[in-house]
Amino acid sequence: MDASHPIFIYAELLSNIRQVSVACSLQTPVSPNTRASISSDGQLLTINHDGVETSVRLPGRVASIKQLPVQNPGTKNLSWRLPLAPTLEDHLSRTQEGQTVPWSASDLQPESPITCRTCRAAIVESSTIKVWKDLPSENWAEMMEFWHCHKPHNHGHGHDSLTTSKAYGASSRISAQSGIGFIDLTSFLLSEKDVLVSASLRHISREGC
Repeated sequence: MDASHPIFIYAELLSNIRQVSVACSLQTPVSPNTRASISSDGQLLTINHDGVETSVRLPGRVASIKQLPVQNPGTKNLSWRLPLAPTLEDHLSRTQEGQTVPWSASDLQPESPITCRTCRAAIVESSTIKVWKDLPSENWAEMMEFWHCHKPHNHGHGHDSLTTSKAYGASSRISAQSGIGFIDLTSFLLSEKDVLVSASLRHISREGC
């Protein structure tokens, strides 16, 4: 490396937006021969300028880019925003988000009974639940907060049918209601009035359900 023409490189990890910010300062203006590239493993940035080659290890592994775009000749400063490479955790997160829920409110028939799988004791009699509604996901509170901050205008697109199949709204509380069954991935929310409490408890106690 020519000590009279050093290349100064600063790289910063921006974890919140999953990018690496890179700034480069040259001693002479960019020329048509100036090159910048990322190693195949996405961990090393190399800059070639005026016969000088300088490499720096990045604070995060980025997507491999053979040649980075270089600004127009005449400038002495270069900068890039490099996206981080996908990780196994990202893949698992996307997979979990894309998993199909085993059932939803639309899959359940109104007035269906609920019984114990082991002893077949009735927990909710048939004809009791008139409507099934979906409970929100576990991060619904954050979703509602975002909705309030960015409340859309009513453009009359007719989304009422979707709202009625949910157990919640932007200004509502989740509470059990007689005749309505709420359902999520692993549980039901039912009104005490609709549950055969005494009969169910006797069967559970006797049969060990």
